[in-house]
Amino acid sequence: MTEQEFKKTVAKKIAYYRKLEGITQGELGELLNYSDKSVSKWERGEGLPDAYVLSRIAEHFGVTLNDLVNPEEPKISGKFIKKREFVPYLSIGLAWLVAAVAFFVLVLLPFDIKREWLAFIYAVPVSFIISTVFSCLWYGLVARTVSISGIIWSVFAAAIITFPVAKLNFLLIACAIFQALVILWFYMMYRTKK
Repeated sequence: MTEQEFKKTVAKKIAYYRKLEGITQGELGELLNYSDKSVSKWERGEGLPDAYVLSRIAEHFGVTLNDLVNPEEPKISGKFIKKREFVPYLSIGLAWLVAAVAFFVLVLLPFDIKREWLAFIYAVPVSFIISTVFSCLWYGLVARTVSISGIIWSVFAAAIITFPVAKLNFLLIACAIFQALVILWFYMMYRTKK
């Protein structure tokens, strides 16, 4: 490996782990007592931090020094895996909390709506939308396919429950076609990755 290749490898890894953690160059620089310009220079491959700073970067991101300098694909540490598990569940829980608050507000209104419970029905597609966002950020094609399929069918179910009209059956055909297209799209994506 040439010196330039080594710099590019380290630059790519520092940028990858920094973005994965969701911090700016300035925040990383502040943690290391360096300026954001120094971090930017490292991430462009125009310079390298010394060995001590590299070890501090690796320690901060919860990876080994070898993970930072090795040209193989970056490894995801336990720190990020825990974040990946916690944040989607918290976000989906927040959607259900909003549904519960909407339900109780509708129940407390002076006039009778009789369909307050639909707030919980609408929380299902919102949960799948949130799941889709996080699966696109952190998970693979299978998780995306399942999440998008969940959106399709939960929106269909919510429409049928909200508007119980026999003419909505055509929506079932549209959903089935859309589902087939989603599966074909992700199959094509899977094949191109290989």
